[in-house]
Amino acid sequence: MSRNQEASGSPNLVVGIGASAGGLEAFTAFFAHLPADSGMAFVLVQHLSPDHESWLTEILGRASPIPVVEAEHDMRLEPNRVHVIPPDATLTVEDGRLLVVRPAPPRSSRRPIDSLFISLAHDQEENAVSIVLSGIGNDGSAGLAAVKDAGGLTIAQAEFDHQAMVGMPQSAAATGHVDYVLPVEQMPARLIEYRDHLALVADRKDSDGTRTDAAEHLATVLTVLRTKTGHDFSNYKIKTVTRRIQRRMQVIQSGSVPDYITRLREDPAEPELLFRDLLIGVTEFFRDPAAFQSLAVAVEAIIERPEGPSLRVWAPACSTGEEVYSLAITLRELIDARGANLDVQIFGTDIDDRAIEFARAGRYQRVVGISPERLKRWFFEDEGVFCPIR
Repeated sequence: MSRNQEASGSPNLVVGIGASAGGLEAFTAFFAHLPADSGMAFVLVQHLSPDHESWLTEILGRASPIPVVEAEHDMRLEPNRVHVIPPDATLTVEDGRLLVVRPAPPRSSRRPIDSLFISLAHDQEENAVSIVLSGIGNDGSAGLAAVKDAGGLTIAQAEFDHQAMVGMPQSAAATGHVDYVLPVEQMPARLIEYRDHLALVADRKDSDGTRTDAAEHLATVLTVLRTKTGHDFSNYKIKTVTRRIQRRMQVIQSGSVPDYITRLREDPAEPELLFRDLLIGVTEFFRDPAAFQSLAVAVEAIIERPEGPSLRVWAPACSTGEEVYSLAITLRELIDARGANLDVQIFGTDIDDRAIEFARAGRYQRVVGISPERLKRWFFEDEGVFCPIR
């Protein structure tokens, strides 16, 4: 816990936990192994029927070593307390307080776990933890990326031998954004270790949370990473790279940068894990509306020119493809509106091979940034995911 947290009485970690309707057993097992004085705040989101009263608060209250309360709008997050989503609501976090919005969105667009995790990432940064427990579907998978990008910790439930359970945990693990796949009984102990490590290194960070001892070793870390993976990150933003290295050190609880360099050299898995952390892509459709408006003006000028019946567009660092599909939609709408005859080729590239595979498949659990009109015109739904019409 930081000095500011101690002074304010704020929780040292805010742990968001998501499960579907069958997650009661996992919730109960988790809190049965939690000490009463962890100093953490817990926010539970379960897929609930909007038409039925939930007994989750009462049932967990009998098994938990800490108080369990139903979340209320503007309720302050308290350490050593479990805050449970009420029925027919969306539960998020802002400025250390709970936001309860009713009614919940229609079932087809309801993703309460993603909503919670994304809000936790923005509000708590490295003090955020997201845990995906048993359930059907893929809710929570998108929110994990936001928590990881913000420097927080991500966990999914294991079925056995540290293999993710089918359903939501398996979907979460498949994103590559899960730090640990653990049996639910082991999760509280891992959280305690993570909490203690953050407290241990708190005085080595500057006012914005970046480690002050990393700069002198940064060149060595990047040299080892280039040797091991073949990828050079020396021209990336120094602060961004430093925070990604710092996050990996926190996940594995490495106390010093030299210790981490040794781990990077000797553990064959760690260079790849750091490489993936450096490539976290948080993107969405039409992410920068002003840029797409400027693009539209430029394309209109090209369309009006009589010469040149073809147009080639390159989207570097395309991540999981949202930008490429946004470009395609923009160009197609402009061409159709003017009845133009223009041959268009769009190339999307990225050094993250997993992101390229995802972009090529074009199956999106969330389509943030797309208007309902564009969603209806340019996408079709297949087994709960949205696919661009090609």
